[in-house]
Amino acid sequence: MRRSITVFPRLSDKEVSAVAETSKQYARAFNMSTECLIDNNSTSKRFLHKVQYETIKEECPSLPTGLIQCARDVAVEAVKNWNVKRTKLKQKKLKKAERMKRPSMREKCTMRYDVRTITLRGSQLTFSTCDKRVKTIISIPEFFTERYSPSEGWKFKGANIGIDRKRRVFVNLIYECPDPVIEEKNDGKIVGLDRGVYNIVTTSDGIHYGAEDVRRVKRKYNHVRSELQKKGTRSAKRRLVSISGCEKRFVHDQNHCISKKLANTDENVSVYVLEDLSSMNMLRLRGKSNKIMRKWLSNWSYSDLEEKLSYKCKRNGIRVEFVDARYTSQKCSVCKTIDKASRKGNRYVCRHCGSIMHADVNAAINIRDNYITRVQQSGQAAVNQPGEPSGHPVSGWSAIGKPETEPVDKTLTSKPSGLS
Repeated sequence: MRRSITVFPRLSDKEVSAVAETSKQYARAFNMSTECLIDNNSTSKRFLHKVQYETIKEECPSLPTGLIQCARDVAVEAVKNWNVKRTKLKQKKLKKAERMKRPSMREKCTMRYDVRTITLRGSQLTFSTCDKRVKTIISIPEFFTERYSPSEGWKFKGANIGIDRKRRVFVNLIYECPDPVIEEKNDGKIVGLDRGVYNIVTTSDGIHYGAEDVRRVKRKYNHVRSELQKKGTRSAKRRLVSISGCEKRFVHDQNHCISKKLANTDENVSVYVLEDLSSMNMLRLRGKSNKIMRKWLSNWSYSDLEEKLSYKCKRNGIRVEFVDARYTSQKCSVCKTIDKASRKGNRYVCRHCGSIMHADVNAAINIRDNYITRVQQSGQAAVNQPGEPSGHPVSGWSAIGKPETEPVDKTLTSKPSGLS
């Protein structure tokens, strides 16, 4: 596990200038490293050090060797990620993959420091620059030192240093601790979670986490951005820069709050089941939804919520599983009939058995049932839901793992994987 805390040390103007010069040379070393790796089709640190170290040292003579190695490590990681993204894009759009920009770093960058280039002894922080090693006294908040104390295994592992827009040097201290061994719960209940645009999360127990605030904030920033872009003045551009990231931080905060509630509220939960949306392709939605809906779907932060929920549930011994997303919103959770016409907005009225419920709750129940059916098919130990007799499936489940009725006027293979 890793945790970080940001502090703002008090430095003189000369020390701030030294950090700024170090940032320029660090970015130059990074860019030279990435160019060398891509041109030679390599991601080897040893090869890069052997071929490019002397050249970087000539171009950046005052940059410490430790920071050259840090820039080299960051460059190798960036090129690896760039190769992965480019390979995936080649399968769909070859020309676009060929025009894909190479990883680069601006002069005003955030530099990664390791234990060789930065040290922390008590409240004294020292780190390397192009001029000399800077020594300063910092104040770490008391809540952080109490929660992540060295007695519990937390160790200082490095930092990220940069200069913000107000020309203040910030230091993002990174602490690391081995992941604790937590036993997974096996005797709790299974809860299905349906993610959506109008309700961020809906559980199979009927609990809704609405997206009214998120949609309101997104509408606000979309309107503000469009008005400022129409003006195009210098003050409008400064305003665009100042509000950049505000919407993203708000959405991240909402996802943090919801995932924390799900992971900590109910102690009886052993498994959360989600739809597998990894294969969702927004291009498939063209022609099947209007422009406004496509706009909302493109801003849908389902993967961010999924990531936050996974690591928070892991700390509490709760597993996060995934099932196929096809027809979970069109299938009746009672009679298992698949009929697209049964869903009308946020209501699901089955045209075959007459059951009425919220459409998102119906989908969450189907997600849960699909997972339990898969567990029964695989021969694993079945997890009994509370209130259900041992060895008997919940009413409405399909024992063979297939829809009890075929889709009305549609085949099972007629819709792309990953769409409800």
